[in-house]
Amino acid sequence: MKKLLYNPSQVVTVNTNGKNFKRGKELSEMECLTENSIILEDDLIKDIIPTASVSRNNFEEIIDLTGKVILPGLIECHTHTAFTGSRANEFRQKLAGVDYEEIAAAGGGIASTVKSVRSASFEELVKTVSPRIEYFIQQGITTIEIKSGYGLNFENEVKLLQVIKYLNEIFSIDI
Repeated sequence: MKKLLYNPSQVVTVNTNGKNFKRGKELSEMECLTENSIILEDDLIKDIIPTASVSRNNFEEIIDLTGKVILPGLIECHTHTAFTGSRANEFRQKLAGVDYEEIAAAGGGIASTVKSVRSASFEELVKTVSPRIEYFIQQGITTIEIKSGYGLNFENEVKLLQVIKYLNEIFSIDI
């Protein structure tokens, strides 16, 4: 399907000076294109062309973005989103000066998260993790890497990886 993202006020791109990748100080450079429209084919960017040269008859769908800005999708490259349980109380303890060893000795720390993950079913994990992914989407995240790590044994790490795989299938972002 051929779509046209018509006439946004700006198209913000990190692709400057003909480079498709950046490193170091280049990461702070961006370009704001004006008076351009974007052609999509099968939801992939095919071209960015001057709006003045657009023939609106060539598209199955036209989305008028006059007055809007198009930004690149954000990438969350390291998360431990797949877990159950809460350690909010431990955060309060740390703010009060309690050290991690004392929290862990009382059954807290990563051991409490591991215990919670191990006792959770696949369905419970999906139900718990899904709102976190929805929140990422609301923030403009289009790609997220989710690490396993709270199972700490083969069976539970596989369970977490299966949850992550399933979430990738049901959400519109890349996981």
